Amino acid sequence: MSETVPNQRSNVDEIDFTAIFAIFWRHWKLILFGTLAVTLLAAVLSFFIPKTFRSEGFYQVSLSVPLYKKSAPQFSNPNRFYLYASEEKSFSKEDLAKIKTSFQTAADINKWIMPVFAYAKADMREMAQLPKEESNSVIGLNLSYEADSPQKAYNFVRFFGQYVRDCLLYVSLYDYVLNNYSNTFTQMNTNENTLFESKFNLLQSTKKMSDIKTILTKYPESGKIESRQLAPGFLGPVTQLVGIESVLADQQRTLTALEREKEMLLIKSEYFIKCKEDLDKAGKHGELMFSQLKSIKFELFKKKDFHKDVVKEVFNNLNNDLQTFDLAFFTNCRFISGPTFPDRHIKPRKSIIVIIACFLSFFFFMVLTLVLHWWQRNKKAILSDPMK
Repeated sequence: MSETVPNQRSNVDEIDFTAIFAIFWRHWKLILFGTLAVTLLAAVLSFFIPKTFRSEGFYQVSLSVPLYKKSAPQFSNPNRFYLYASEEKSFSKEDLAKIKTSFQTAADINKWIMPVFAYAKADMREMAQLPKEESNSVIGLNLSYEADSPQKAYNFVRFFGQYVRDCLLYVSLYDYVLNNYSNTFTQMNTNENTLFESKFNLLQSTKKMSDIKTILTKYPESGKIESRQLAPGFLGPVTQLVGIESVLADQQRTLTALEREKEMLLIKSEYFIKCKEDLDKAGKHGELMFSQLKSIKFELFKKKDFHKDVVKEVFNNLNNDLQTFDLAFFTNCRFISGPTFPDRHIKPRKSIIVIIACFLSFFFFMVLTLVLHWWQRNKKAILSDPMK
């Protein structure tokens, strides 16, 4: 008895499977042609789906992590981003309208601008063995963008590079002006105090020398005393005069150096006072601020006498500073690779759309076949039911 029941269940299962297969076979035209029609329709519609192109590029920078973190809020500011984009000639009004709606938060900007660190998290174990002076830094930025045309994608990535460089330059120049403005006046105060002290010491030494000369005049015989201590801690008048004259010579050289430093600091302060006054005129544009600093330097020094060494030295120092910025942000900041000009779209993937449409439609028509078969078998009973 126990052996017949499994056999019966097996026959039932086999009959059910065969019946289902027979239903599918009976309606094979519906399944086949329905699937083909939907697949063909999906293939045709895929040609009308807007295409998406992706451009990428690696932009080289050389920044400390603190400077990058300090600069990041600048280029992730949506208002600043839109203002800078509105001045870019390669963007149309439609592009600007899209920028205004697509870049409304810092996250909208940061997802296309990814920093590349010299040492990634995977390198932390190796970093533990590095010298203490070896620190992490940002060596570049992975820039990318997706647009409805290859040209737009390319333009945006190129724009990202220029935009980030300008933001970094602005932050660096702003700090440079404020730090030098503050440091210059601190140095001027220190120089002034040191000058007061040096002049006082020089005056004291001069008075001491005058007093000793008075002693020699009053006691001419003291000048004939040998150069030796007359008493513990006391030298002869002539010996003291020689020593004081040596000290006076050193004090005079120190005073001359301080006067020279003061003159240089005054010229330097003129420059940075003017730079600080004009900080806001650049409107947070790094490149414009850089041109402004060079223009201020030119206007200031064209009125100076270049026959003076102090003028030449301050001019050369400022020139070296500006050349350092030029090298860092206009020579070293550049695309190492890209921006790429995409030759094919990444979306939509027509083959994937067609395959998915084929499978889904095939499954749909198989289920539809079963539903139609069930309806044909039960429609008389359903229609004749008095409750309906």
